[in-house]
Amino acid sequence: GAASAQSSVTLYGKVDLGVGKKTGTANKEVMDAASSRVGIKGVEDLGGGMKALFGFEHRFNPDTGKDATNDSSNGSAPGNASNVFWNGYSTVGLGGTFGTVNLGRQYTSSFSLAQNVFDPFGGDTVAGLRDTSLRVAPARMRVANSIRYDGAFGGVKVAADIAERTTGTDRPYSVAAQYAAGPVLAAISYENPEGGSDKLLNAGVAYTFGPAKLALAGSTGKNAANASVKGYLIGATVNVGPAGRVLVGYAQNKVGSADADKKASVGYRHDLSKRTFLYTDFTRVNKLATEKTGYDFGVQHNF
Repeated sequence: GAASAQSSVTLYGKVDLGVGKKTGTANKEVMDAASSRVGIKGVEDLGGGMKALFGFEHRFNPDTGKDATNDSSNGSAPGNASNVFWNGYSTVGLGGTFGTVNLGRQYTSSFSLAQNVFDPFGGDTVAGLRDTSLRVAPARMRVANSIRYDGAFGGVKVAADIAERTTGTDRPYSVAAQYAAGPVLAAISYENPEGGSDKLLNAGVAYTFGPAKLALAGSTGKNAANASVKGYLIGATVNVGPAGRVLVGYAQNKVGSADADKKASVGYRHDLSKRTFLYTDFTRVNKLATEKTGYDFGVQHNF
């Protein structure tokens, strides 16, 4: 008889809530420190080594139940004035022995392979370091109306994406490569956003030994005003006992001749299961006139 195609659809997500205080404000509040989300992704076997892929992901504020891109009820500005419902990503594509090609709204290659892998906090909570070091302007996290290729060759992953321009002069694109073997993880990326002069190079390395993982990464380039931008972070994750992790890191960036932005963070994670953990963090930012410190206490569940 004829072979029937195999397909699967997966529902997944993350729900995070805690209490704390962000830097730059004296307000104590209930807050989502890790961008809660719900998504659906699927794959269909087309035969001959080919497969069809799709995925879309929505971000929301669990404390209010509202769309995270257009919710100012907690006193903060909406995260995205364009009110994109599938704010995480929305893609469809094909895969095979050659790799995968996806089209739609998606993460840049630079973000997913280089900018998002060295921060011990993963960019989450008040302690996140990547935006103070590796994702300085002109970095972009996502691009719409884009095409992206991903391939894996042994221990090396490569990716490249290009998108339609919106208001700038260039088509935004990025390329990235990541190498993982044993205790070593290394990555490099280059990003050229829409402006005529902006560009950003990222590179970093992480090494795991015993219970600890150390990371060092940096960025250099120019912003839309043609001013130089430089940043770096150093971080560590140390396993403590069977269920705990201590996170610590320092990051800074410098734009042109301005004084550097500096941020130091420390945190603790305690696993209640493979999907649920408690967390607490403390951070300090040097450049704020008042309320230089921030903290949080929360719980996160992944499904």
